Amino acid sequence: MCWRPGLALITATWVCGAAWADPLTFVRAVPLTSGLPGFGGISAIETRDGSTAVLLSDRGAAFSVSLNRAAGTYEVGGFNQPQPDRDSEGLAYSGGDLFYSYEGPGEIVDQQGNALPDNPAFHIYHPNGSFEALAAEANGTVYTLPERSGHKARGFPVYRFRNGVWDVPATLSRHNPFLPVGADMGPDGRLYILERAFSPLGFRSRIRTLNPMDWAAPPRTLLTTHAGQHDNLEGVTVWQSTSGATCLSMVSDDNFLSILRTELVEYALTETLAGGATCD
Repeated sequence: MCWRPGLALITATWVCGAAWADPLTFVRAVPLTSGLPGFGGISAIETRDGSTAVLLSDRGAAFSVSLNRAAGTYEVGGFNQPQPDRDSEGLAYSGGDLFYSYEGPGEIVDQQGNALPDNPAFHIYHPNGSFEALAAEANGTVYTLPERSGHKARGFPVYRFRNGVWDVPATLSRHNPFLPVGADMGPDGRLYILERAFSPLGFRSRIRTLNPMDWAAPPRTLLTTHAGQHDNLEGVTVWQSTSGATCLSMVSDDNFLSILRTELVEYALTETLAGGATCD
């Protein structure tokens, strides 16, 4: 069902589509705007059920967004984050806690501002090329991987924090020019990774997944977009709708530039749309 324009603190006109893809189906795209100070540069999104979400700017501001799917509107409000003056890049829910990742240097903190233990390996990454992607399981296990691996022939190590210790259970293969910029744990238990590439014709995006129950299995590619098909998608969150669809909500970073857009883009895992399930 297309979302209709309506009146709220912020009003959105929704663009819906029936562009069936395999294995992802495009659902909708909508520009996000707000008059709140600091809105823009959105690098991450996190939601539990699709009705409310947290958006994170890379200039140290966080925002809440409530999505009224019946009216086709959304409302944006302020949201506190523990370290508001840093280059914030990633978000991840774990149970009732929210984790944040930061660049320059790379660090993971919880919503109280407590940093997870340092890992010496984190210091080898460029201050603007470390932890944009962040995901977590309900049991407190946290995953992150760097945006840049340091060499075109080197894969991206998947860092895992559990039981107080960091390890590397897997390495995501690197296929230029895509670089990891977002991640989330899906309701199916898979690790979803959003990757981005830039060309003179515009941004491209790719979604790949890894299976934490079988790290040796190759990643599964769900989506590879054409240049300019979407804007600068940089954050992803995966959730299950009340009708049973597995939905991916992504946000684009406008870099505070008028030529780019802050946009919410949604896809559904095609195999979960059987029986009339939707992301509404």
